[in-house]
Amino acid sequence: MDKIDECISQAPIFSKLSEKDRDGLIALAQQRKYEKGETICWQGESWPMAAYLAFGVAEWAMLSPEGKRQVVFKLNACDVVWAHSILDDQPMPVSLEVKESTLVYLWPREIIQLLISQNVEVVWDVSRVLLISMRHVREVVYGFAFHPVAGRLAQLLLTHYQPVEGQPAPRNMTLDEMAETVGTTRELVSRTLHRFADDDMIQINRLEFVFTDKKRLEKWRGMIKRETPDTREFRFYAG
Repeated sequence: MDKIDECISQAPIFSKLSEKDRDGLIALAQQRKYEKGETICWQGESWPMAAYLAFGVAEWAMLSPEGKRQVVFKLNACDVVWAHSILDDQPMPVSLEVKESTLVYLWPREIIQLLISQNVEVVWDVSRVLLISMRHVREVVYGFAFHPVAGRLAQLLLTHYQPVEGQPAPRNMTLDEMAETVGTTRELVSRTLHRFADDDMIQINRLEFVFTDKKRLEKWRGMIKRETPDTREFRFYAG
């Protein structure tokens, strides 16, 4: 079985289709390769498509009216994209930006709609996938409203690097990428990382992190902006 067959057979929505329908879907896909820095779809445009990432990395990113870019979440090989425009033909709330050379299989609404309309379980799954996506964006937005920068940075470190305590983790995100993800500046990211290091939660060098106290990072991940006995420390981290 080819990798695309294997991934699609296990993906939400596509897994509900018969093998024959999946094979037909793959045969009808438009293949397009994107390079780093290109945009697959733009915030504000109607993009009634479904897409499968055969390889590469892309990010859903939102641009505020003031021009500030915020990463919502990342997509990797074998991930499937279901655009909201498929259902309502309304503008996309985010852009899909390419971070590494990426091969995408694309299906327009006309093809996807035909398959969806013939399978009640698929209709339910499409609604479920889009709802999960909406809830994820909601959590990101609420995180900016209620969590200090240190909490968001701790969340990023723990989820992106999935560290094993005491083991090195290669630094594969720049300070700018980390700042975009947590919604702050590279200077504050650097400052907070070094405060984590001063407090013996991590060790830092140019090439890797070593996580030395995951439990304390977990506590920062759960912190909500409020006045507490630790307010002075919170204000330092939150800037």
